[in-house]
Amino acid sequence: MTRTTKADGHSIGVPLPDLHGDGEKPREIVYARYTYDGSKSEGERVIVTTRGHVPWTRNIARFVQDRIDRKGLFIPRRMRLHNRSKDPKPDRRLNVYVGDPCWVVIELDHNIPWHFESGQPGITVEPGHDDDNCDLVHVMPDGTHVRRAAPAQGTCRLLFFRVQRRCGYEHQRLYCHIIHRNKRLEDPDQVDPDIPNDGGKFPFPLHGKPCPEDDA
Repeated sequence: MTRTTKADGHSIGVPLPDLHGDGEKPREIVYARYTYDGSKSEGERVIVTTRGHVPWTRNIARFVQDRIDRKGLFIPRRMRLHNRSKDPKPDRRLNVYVGDPCWVVIELDHNIPWHFESGQPGITVEPGHDDDNCDLVHVMPDGTHVRRAAPAQGTCRLLFFRVQRRCGYEHQRLYCHIIHRNKRLEDPDQVDPDIPNDGGKFPFPLHGKPCPEDDA
């Protein structure tokens, strides 16, 4: 797929649109959390501490507030995982797998000196897929919500956006724009998860019980 890049070669993608509820209603939340270890070799410094976690609540405001309050994740965990028997592409450790229209929440470790880059969207998508991913919200440490481009200043480490059902087989790559110690993370340590579609062809299994219908 074609990537949009700056002159320095950094992949920037295209912004996610604001659809404000148009399209399919999210049926669950999928949460991913990353940390960073500068002592490791290039390409191994970004570490996934939580991937594919599906909380019991479908209430995005409630879940985000729990993350602001640093509450623990409920155990036993429910997970969306790679389906090796049906997805023809190999698993990537940064990927976020979905099986239904959902909210995707991405959080950066609060103990690391990094944050989403200010003054632009914290995450973008490869051209041609922006309608499948929408309603990006940055969450500041005080709980303030900022849509699309992040504030000119601040240390945003949490964002969420809506993922709609894909209509065919694709691995859509998104790019997180992260500043670590006053320097932008670049390849091979850029946080660039694929969010594959199921497209009705290879749903990624949910390990755990369905979310209660009354917890919307």
